[in-house]
Amino acid sequence: MEILVGELKAAHADGKDAIELALLARDKLGAGFRAVPFIASFRLAFDIPLPVLQRAQAWERFGFGSVHISDEEFTSLLSPWLNHA
Repeated sequence: MEILVGELKAAHADGKDAIELALLARDKLGAGFRAVPFIASFRLAFDIPLPVLQRAQAWERFGFGSVHISDEEFTSLLSPWLNHA
């Protein structure tokens, strides 16, 4: 998890957006990609509140559960913590 968190922080510093970061996490975790590792990695990397990440896990590209949110909602949810200053 520490390696992934470091990679997420580095990718964010390089200007990657929420979608690119989430896809990076999914690619790096491979078969181990589930809701809990997604939430844990983003919480550790960006200090995003748990309720926000619980909603974000419904992103349509993840395919978790039966309720899905769009790219736009996913990006909007995470943007307060990921927008570059």
